[in-house]
Amino acid sequence: MKKKIKTLFFLLFFSLCFLGCSEKEKEIIQENKGTEIVEDISREMVVAVNVDKIFSELPFTSVLMNRSQFWGSLVFQGLLIPSDNIHNVQPDLCEEYSVSPDGKTYVFILKEDLYWHDGERLTTEDVVWSIETCVKNQEVNGFIKKGLQSIVGAQKYEEGIIERIIGMEATESDITIKLEYVDSNFLAALAQVPILPKHCFKESNREAIGQSDFWKMPIGSGPYQVVENIDNKEAVLVINELYSGKKPKIQQIRYKVLQDPENDPFDFTITSDPEVVSKFEERQDYEVCRTNNLYYRYLTMNVDGRNEHNPGIFNDKKVRQALSLGLDRKKIVENVYGSVALVIDSGIPANDSWYMQKEAETVEYNPQKAKELLREAGFDFERSLVLTRYHEDELSVKLLEEVAECWRNLGIKVDIQPIKNSEAEKLWTDTDWYDVALKNLAAVDYSEWYYEYFSGNQMWSTILQNRTEFDVLVSALSNTKWAYEREMIYEGIQMLEVEYTYKIPLAIIPQYVIYNKNRLYIPEIEFANLWYYYDLELSQWELNTQK
Repeated sequence: MKKKIKTLFFLLFFSLCFLGCSEKEKEIIQENKGTEIVEDISREMVVAVNVDKIFSELPFTSVLMNRSQFWGSLVFQGLLIPSDNIHNVQPDLCEEYSVSPDGKTYVFILKEDLYWHDGERLTTEDVVWSIETCVKNQEVNGFIKKGLQSIVGAQKYEEGIIERIIGMEATESDITIKLEYVDSNFLAALAQVPILPKHCFKESNREAIGQSDFWKMPIGSGPYQVVENIDNKEAVLVINELYSGKKPKIQQIRYKVLQDPENDPFDFTITSDPEVVSKFEERQDYEVCRTNNLYYRYLTMNVDGRNEHNPGIFNDKKVRQALSLGLDRKKIVENVYGSVALVIDSGIPANDSWYMQKEAETVEYNPQKAKELLREAGFDFERSLVLTRYHEDELSVKLLEEVAECWRNLGIKVDIQPIKNSEAEKLWTDTDWYDVALKNLAAVDYSEWYYEYFSGNQMWSTILQNRTEFDVLVSALSNTKWAYEREMIYEGIQMLEVEYTYKIPLAIIPQYVIYNKNRLYIPEIEFANLWYYYDLELSQWELNTQK
């Protein structure tokens, strides 16, 4: 019966694709039709979901916020593709590109014969539509958003003043993009833009495509296509015969939510849970690799304030500073993550000897000083602070409880009100119900951490009431070319960060890749942040089908 359902799925899928297609496109679709689900499980790579009890469903959600999440690299492509160094980019969907001598005009020539998984032709119109969608959508990753805002007309388009981005022009074969100013991060940001099929979103609101049913069975142009999704608990991805790059050797990948990862075999997973890492480090059949990532855990202040309950309490920076001084960060992080996490005082960790401000004022645990600042600010100890989080895993629960306990020791009443991961947008769209939020950020580099302070960041401008203290320095980061220039800018930003305390940094949490080394061969690549899109050299991954 199950095989019959799969057969019916393929017949329906490819029959619909034939409607309205040219003879050439019908030939292309027929070529991809030969790819069917492999019944021999020894020939498929199993990707485990939920090893750290965070996601009870498949991570098939919008790739606008987190560009890859690994599965995004399997399904989608970009105009460009970076190496593990996110700023080192190469052509992906484009054949080649050129830059004008003044660094403000880019021309991208698209490859010929590009197709979506459903057989529709991928065009320059899809590329322009995807870039405009990223500019318009508030859920887009901050690094991408800041880079795209340098395009001529992008900010006016985002604000609804004009109907299209005037700095982009497309012909049948190429796209020309003109910038308002030279942006050293532009190509890196553009490489993170997922090129999406415009024809699949005809009825969707561009500003809210994250809520589209498209993500249940997403269609891309990447090396694998999703052909089955069972209740968002298990999905099958098969090789895309229409893929324009080097085709992978692994024919099929199964994404699966596992209830007992220690006893249910899998080939590949990603986690930040130190307990999970510790258990698999002891096993002989699995390899554990620490990735080179910036995964922040921190608290963000709702300066906008809860109406009627705690109106404007965070307008006084003494209150914000007091809450920071009242946290024993070292103890909190050790209690939750053990020794694997790096405690931080700012967006730049102390172990970065180049960018870390040498004379920076450290934020030490000082509960006595915290109480003094609260009294000076006239803080009302009879009112409670509402803390929230949107991750439901045990580590996030424990982390917020540790924070609450520190503040209760200052005499503050604390009420924890969690929300679901799917409701995270309530943090910036509905700010009247909470005071402080526990948040995470998987960042490309330090600039993404500081972009959250930028008044032009629509996602956080409401919370920070469009404060502009950081604007000059954050904007300057986009125009720097040399490390010594960034060093001076970061020095000033770190001083502002300590002074204003809009966010309270807690820790950088390492991310780990765990894979079955008896079953899966992965080339010696440097795993960077797997929330981002970069060349994983998938064509070199192989399965040992004898194990």
